[in-house]
Amino acid sequence: MLTHLEQFLPNNEPDSLKNYPFFWISQVNGRYSQLIEKSIKKLGIDNTRRKIILSTNALGQASITEIANLSTLKLTTATKAVYRLVEDNIVEVFSSDQDERISMVKLTEKGYSLVEQINQISQVTLSGILNAFDDQELSDLNAQLKKMFDLMPMG
Repeated sequence: MLTHLEQFLPNNEPDSLKNYPFFWISQVNGRYSQLIEKSIKKLGIDNTRRKIILSTNALGQASITEIANLSTLKLTTATKAVYRLVEDNIVEVFSSDQDERISMVKLTEKGYSLVEQINQISQVTLSGILNAFDDQELSDLNAQLKKMFDLMPMG
């Protein structure tokens, strides 16, 4: 069935994982999360809140569901984290003009300040890694990862 792909799929051989692209995606994501978590600790936020802050910034203002989806978080996790961010005056929650049942989120001034700090920390933390690639390599990598993402059904 997938004979030409067998070398890229995990099997009973211990080393087979090293040829499996999703193994490396998972490894890179895990190491990235650890690096960023350690770096942002001084800001008093964790990785979940970082994701929500950056997703809210990217979306402008959005529902908690939209933020959870962009942040790759479960809705319940995102909801709890959003309300912790409200307590810390980092985001505001308000009812949607179109449907009052929908909770919308937007950053406060403190939230925008955190976006700048998070981005500065990310640049310092990751610039050495990204400098090992040229522009074309990074563009190609992004294109390949986006293609994989687009081919995956919504979960």
